[in-house]
Amino acid sequence: MRKYLVILALPLLVVAQACKEASNQAEATTLAFRFPPGAVYAYLLDSHQTIEQEMMGQKSEIRQTMQLLTTHQVEKGTGDNKKVTVVFDRFYIKSVSANSEMEYDSADSTKQPKELDQIGGIVNKPFSITVDEHGKIVSIDAATAGNIATPLNDSTIRRMMQQSLNVYPKKSVKPGDTWQTEYVTNMGFMDMLVNSEYKLLSVVDGVANVEINASIKSVPSDNPQMKGMDIEMTGTQSGTMEIDVKSGLINASKFKQEVSGNMKIPGEVIPMTLSAETRMIGKMK
Repeated sequence: MRKYLVILALPLLVVAQACKEASNQAEATTLAFRFPPGAVYAYLLDSHQTIEQEMMGQKSEIRQTMQLLTTHQVEKGTGDNKKVTVVFDRFYIKSVSANSEMEYDSADSTKQPKELDQIGGIVNKPFSITVDEHGKIVSIDAATAGNIATPLNDSTIRRMMQQSLNVYPKKSVKPGDTWQTEYVTNMGFMDMLVNSEYKLLSVVDGVANVEINASIKSVPSDNPQMKGMDIEMTGTQSGTMEIDVKSGLINASKFKQEVSGNMKIPGEVIPMTLSAETRMIGKMK
Protein backbone atom coordinates (compact mmCIF):
# COMPACT_ATOMS: atom_id res chain seq x y z
CA MET A 1 0.00 0.00 0.00
CA ARG A 2 2.82 2.40 0.85
CA LYS A 3 4.33 1.71 -2.57
CA TYR A 4 1.13 2.82 -4.27
CA LEU A 5 1.00 5.95 -2.11
CA VAL A 6 4.52 6.85 -3.17
CA ILE A 7 3.69 6.27 -6.84
CA LEU A 8 0.58 8.46 -6.53
CA ALA A 9 2.47 11.16 -4.65
CA LEU A 10 5.08 11.61 -7.37
CA PRO A 11 2.62 12.80 -10.05
CA LEU A 12 0.96 15.05 -7.47
CA LEU A 13 4.32 16.64 -6.68
CA VAL A 14 4.98 17.19 -10.38
CA VAL A 15 1.56 18.80 -10.82
CA ALA A 16 2.05 20.98 -7.73
CA GLN A 17 5.46 22.12 -8.97
CA ALA A 18 4.03 22.90 -12.43
CA CYS A 19 1.22 24.92 -10.85
CA LYS A 20 3.73 26.80 -8.73
CA GLU A 21 5.88 27.61 -11.75
CA ALA A 22 2.83 28.72 -13.73
CA SER A 23 1.73 30.90 -10.82
CA ASN A 24 5.18 32.48 -10.55
CA GLN A 25 5.24 33.10 -14.26
CA ALA A 26 1.79 34.71 -14.14
CA GLU A 27 2.99 37.13 -11.48
CA ALA A 28 5.48 38.72 -13.90
CA THR A 29 4.26 42.15 -15.03
CA THR A 30 5.39 44.22 -17.99
CA LEU A 31 5.44 47.95 -17.28
CA ALA A 32 6.00 50.00 -20.41
CA PHE A 33 4.90 53.03 -22.42
CA ARG A 34 2.07 51.26 -24.24
CA PHE A 35 -0.49 53.96 -24.99
CA PRO A 36 -2.39 53.10 -28.19
CA PRO A 37 -2.30 55.54 -31.12
CA GLY A 38 -4.94 58.20 -30.58
CA ALA A 39 -4.74 58.07 -26.79
CA VAL A 40 -4.83 61.41 -25.01
CA TYR A 41 -3.77 61.79 -21.38
CA ALA A 42 -2.93 64.59 -18.97
CA TYR A 43 -0.55 65.07 -16.04
CA LEU A 44 -0.75 67.56 -13.19
CA LEU A 45 2.58 68.18 -11.47
CA ASP A 46 2.38 69.96 -8.11
CA SER A 47 5.61 70.81 -6.27
CA HIS A 48 6.34 72.66 -3.02
CA GLN A 49 9.95 73.60 -2.22
CA THR A 50 11.69 75.27 0.68
CA ILE A 51 15.21 76.59 0.16
CA GLU A 52 17.26 77.73 3.16
CA GLN A 53 20.62 79.43 2.77
CA GLU A 54 23.12 81.47 4.75
CA MET A 55 24.93 84.39 3.13
CA MET A 56 27.25 86.82 4.89
CA GLY A 57 26.08 85.45 8.24
CA GLN A 58 22.42 86.05 7.43
CA LYS A 59 19.99 83.16 7.07
CA SER A 60 17.17 83.35 4.56
CA GLU A 61 14.33 81.14 3.36
CA ILE A 62 12.60 80.91 -0.01
CA ARG A 63 9.34 79.02 -0.43
CA GLN A 64 8.26 78.03 -3.91
CA THR A 65 5.08 76.48 -5.27
CA MET A 66 4.88 75.23 -8.84
CA GLN A 67 2.09 73.60 -10.83
CA LEU A 68 2.34 72.37 -14.41
CA LEU A 69 -0.58 70.90 -16.36
CA THR A 70 0.29 69.04 -19.57
CA THR A 71 -1.68 67.20 -22.25
CA HIS A 72 -0.14 64.36 -24.29
CA GLN A 73 -1.52 63.01 -27.55
CA VAL A 74 -0.07 59.72 -28.79
CA GLU A 75 0.40 59.06 -32.49
CA LYS A 76 1.54 55.98 -34.36
CA GLY A 77 5.29 55.55 -34.55
CA THR A 78 7.86 53.13 -35.91
CA GLY A 79 8.08 49.73 -34.23
CA ASP A 80 7.76 50.17 -30.45
CA ASN A 81 8.38 53.92 -30.69
CA LYS A 82 5.49 56.38 -30.36
CA LYS A 83 5.29 60.00 -31.43
CA VAL A 84 3.78 62.15 -28.67
CA THR A 85 2.60 65.73 -29.07
CA VAL A 86 2.85 67.62 -25.79
CA VAL A 87 1.16 70.86 -24.76
CA PHE A 88 1.83 72.79 -21.55
CA ASP A 89 -1.72 73.87 -20.77
CA ARG A 90 -1.01 75.85 -17.63
CA PHE A 91 2.04 76.98 -15.70
CA TYR A 92 1.86 78.46 -12.21
CA ILE A 93 4.71 79.46 -9.92
CA LYS A 94 4.91 81.45 -6.71
CA SER A 95 8.10 82.35 -4.88
CA VAL A 96 8.08 83.98 -1.45
CA SER A 97 10.98 85.22 0.66
CA ALA A 98 11.35 87.74 3.49
CA ASN A 99 12.02 90.58 1.04
CA SER A 100 10.07 89.68 -2.07
CA GLU A 101 7.16 87.80 -3.55
CA MET A 102 6.65 86.80 -7.18
CA GLU A 103 3.68 85.00 -8.68
CA TYR A 104 2.94 83.93 -12.24
CA ASP A 105 -0.16 82.17 -13.57
CA SER A 106 -0.60 81.58 -17.29
CA ALA A 107 -4.35 81.25 -16.68
CA ASP A 108 -4.69 84.63 -14.95
CA SER A 109 -3.69 87.80 -16.83
CA THR A 110 -3.50 89.73 -13.55
CA LYS A 111 -0.67 87.45 -12.38
CA GLN A 112 1.82 87.80 -15.23
CA PRO A 113 4.62 90.18 -14.12
CA LYS A 114 7.03 91.39 -16.80
CA GLU A 115 10.06 89.83 -15.14
CA LEU A 116 8.48 86.40 -15.71
CA ASP A 117 7.30 87.09 -19.27
CA GLN A 118 9.33 84.27 -20.77
CA ILE A 119 7.46 81.63 -18.78
CA GLY A 120 4.32 82.29 -20.81
CA GLY A 121 6.18 81.32 -23.95
CA ILE A 122 5.96 77.63 -23.13
CA VAL A 123 2.15 77.58 -22.72
CA ASN A 124 -0.16 76.36 -25.51
CA LYS A 125 2.78 75.75 -27.88
CA PRO A 126 2.62 72.07 -28.99
CA PHE A 127 5.88 70.20 -29.55
CA SER A 128 6.52 66.58 -30.46
CA ILE A 129 8.81 63.92 -29.06
CA THR A 130 9.40 60.28 -29.97
CA VAL A 131 9.38 57.85 -27.04
CA ASP A 132 10.34 54.16 -26.92
CA GLU A 133 8.52 51.51 -24.87
CA HIS A 134 10.89 52.04 -21.92
CA GLY A 135 10.07 55.75 -21.70
CA LYS A 136 13.32 56.95 -23.25
CA ILE A 137 13.06 60.07 -25.41
CA VAL A 138 14.48 58.92 -28.73
CA SER A 139 14.21 62.29 -30.45
CA ILE A 140 12.65 65.74 -30.22
CA ASP A 141 11.07 67.34 -33.25
CA ALA A 142 13.22 70.42 -33.71
CA ALA A 143 10.62 72.17 -35.84
CA THR A 144 7.87 71.95 -33.23
CA ALA A 145 10.23 72.61 -30.31
CA GLY A 146 11.12 75.85 -32.07
CA ASN A 147 7.51 76.97 -31.64
CA ILE A 148 8.19 77.52 -27.94
CA ALA A 149 9.09 81.18 -27.53
CA THR A 150 11.55 80.63 -24.70
CA PRO A 151 15.14 79.37 -24.54
CA LEU A 152 14.02 75.75 -24.14
CA ASN A 153 16.57 73.67 -25.98
CA ASP A 154 16.69 69.93 -26.59
CA SER A 155 18.27 69.10 -23.22
CA THR A 156 15.85 71.36 -21.31
CA ILE A 157 12.83 69.62 -22.82
CA ARG A 158 14.32 66.22 -21.98
CA ARG A 159 14.84 67.27 -18.35
CA MET A 160 11.25 68.49 -18.06
CA MET A 161 9.76 65.30 -19.53
CA GLN A 162 11.88 62.56 -17.96
CA GLN A 163 10.09 62.56 -14.62
CA SER A 164 6.94 61.16 -16.23
CA LEU A 165 8.67 58.92 -18.77
CA ASN A 166 11.89 57.38 -17.48
CA VAL A 167 10.24 55.05 -14.96
CA TYR A 168 9.77 51.71 -16.73
CA PRO A 169 11.90 48.56 -16.26
CA LYS A 170 13.70 46.96 -19.20
CA LYS A 171 12.13 43.57 -18.46
CA SER A 172 9.06 42.05 -16.81
CA VAL A 173 9.07 42.24 -13.01
CA LYS A 174 7.45 40.42 -10.11
CA PRO A 175 6.59 41.78 -6.65
CA GLY A 176 9.90 42.31 -4.84
CA ASP A 177 11.90 42.93 -8.04
CA THR A 178 13.82 46.18 -8.45
CA TRP A 179 15.12 48.20 -11.39
CA GLN A 180 17.13 51.38 -11.83
CA THR A 181 16.90 54.53 -13.95
CA GLU A 182 19.01 57.65 -14.25
CA TYR A 183 18.06 61.10 -15.52
CA VAL A 184 18.88 64.78 -15.11
CA THR A 185 16.12 67.09 -13.91
CA ASN A 186 15.78 70.62 -12.61
CA MET A 187 15.16 71.56 -8.99
CA GLY A 188 14.63 75.27 -8.64
CA PHE A 189 17.72 76.79 -10.24
CA MET A 190 19.83 73.62 -10.09
CA ASP A 191 20.33 70.71 -12.45
CA MET A 192 20.35 67.44 -10.52
CA LEU A 193 21.32 63.89 -11.51
CA VAL A 194 18.76 61.45 -10.08
CA ASN A 195 19.68 57.77 -9.71
CA SER A 196 16.46 55.98 -8.84
CA GLU A 197 15.72 52.46 -7.67
CA TYR A 198 12.15 51.27 -8.16
CA LYS A 199 10.66 48.26 -6.37
CA LEU A 200 7.42 46.58 -7.43
CA LEU A 201 5.38 46.07 -4.27
CA SER A 202 2.19 44.60 -5.74
CA VAL A 203 -0.21 44.57 -8.67
CA VAL A 204 -3.86 45.07 -7.75
CA ASP A 205 -6.72 45.45 -10.25
CA GLY A 206 -4.33 46.25 -13.09
CA VAL A 207 -2.39 48.88 -11.14
CA ALA A 208 1.27 48.39 -10.19
CA ASN A 209 2.24 49.82 -6.80
CA VAL A 210 5.86 50.89 -6.84
CA GLU A 211 8.27 52.16 -4.18
CA ILE A 212 10.90 54.74 -5.16
CA ASN A 213 14.25 55.50 -3.52
CA ALA A 214 16.88 57.68 -5.16
CA SER A 215 20.14 59.48 -4.67
CA ILE A 216 20.47 63.06 -5.96
CA LYS A 217 23.61 64.94 -6.95
CA SER A 218 24.05 68.37 -8.51
CA VAL A 219 25.60 68.55 -11.98
CA PRO A 220 26.96 71.51 -13.99
CA SER A 221 24.21 73.64 -15.51
CA ASP A 222 24.11 75.37 -18.89
CA ASN A 223 21.83 78.05 -17.44
CA PRO A 224 23.52 81.42 -18.15
CA GLN A 225 22.18 82.75 -14.84
CA MET A 226 24.39 80.22 -13.05
CA LYS A 227 27.60 81.48 -14.65
CA GLY A 228 30.34 81.87 -12.03
CA MET A 229 28.50 79.71 -9.50
CA ASP A 230 29.67 76.29 -8.39
CA ILE A 231 26.99 74.17 -6.72
CA GLU A 232 27.79 71.03 -4.75
CA MET A 233 24.61 69.42 -3.45
CA THR A 234 23.65 65.85 -2.58
CA GLY A 235 20.53 64.27 -1.18
CA THR A 236 17.83 61.64 -1.32
CA GLN A 237 14.38 61.11 -2.74
CA SER A 238 11.73 58.63 -1.59
CA GLY A 239 8.13 57.98 -2.46
CA THR A 240 5.55 55.81 -4.20
CA MET A 241 4.00 55.50 -7.63
CA GLU A 242 0.91 53.85 -9.11
CA ILE A 243 1.24 52.76 -12.75
CA ASP A 244 -1.59 51.53 -14.96
CA VAL A 245 -0.28 48.23 -16.36
CA LYS A 246 -2.29 48.36 -19.60
CA SER A 247 -1.12 51.78 -20.80
CA GLY A 248 1.81 52.82 -18.62
CA LEU A 249 -0.05 55.87 -17.31
CA ILE A 250 1.21 57.10 -13.94
CA ASN A 251 -2.09 57.34 -12.09
CA ALA A 252 -0.44 58.97 -9.09
CA SER A 253 2.98 59.51 -7.59
CA LYS A 254 4.28 61.37 -4.58
CA PHE A 255 7.76 61.77 -3.21
CA LYS A 256 9.91 63.83 -0.89
CA GLN A 257 13.36 65.24 -1.57
CA GLU A 258 15.98 66.36 0.91
CA VAL A 259 19.13 67.99 -0.50
CA SER A 260 21.97 69.91 1.15
CA GLY A 261 25.38 71.32 0.31
CA ASN A 262 27.07 74.54 -0.74
CA MET A 263 26.83 77.12 -3.47
CA LYS A 264 30.16 78.77 -4.19
CA ILE A 265 30.42 82.22 -5.67
CA PRO A 266 33.58 84.33 -5.94
CA GLY A 267 34.70 85.09 -2.39
CA GLU A 268 31.98 83.21 -0.54
CA VAL A 269 30.61 79.76 0.23
CA ILE A 270 26.86 79.69 0.85
CA PRO A 271 25.47 76.69 2.79
CA MET A 272 22.10 75.56 1.43
CA THR A 273 19.38 73.02 2.14
CA LEU A 274 16.42 72.20 -0.08
CA SER A 275 13.38 70.18 0.84
CA ALA A 276 10.52 69.43 -1.54
CA GLU A 277 7.29 67.52 -1.75
CA THR A 278 6.05 66.67 -5.21
CA ARG A 279 2.99 64.83 -6.46
CA MET A 280 1.83 63.95 -9.94
CA ILE A 281 -1.64 62.85 -11.00
CA GLY A 282 -2.39 61.34 -14.39
CA LYS A 283 -5.67 60.65 -16.16
CA MET A 284 -6.90 59.62 -19.59
CA LYS A 285 -8.89 62.26 -21.48
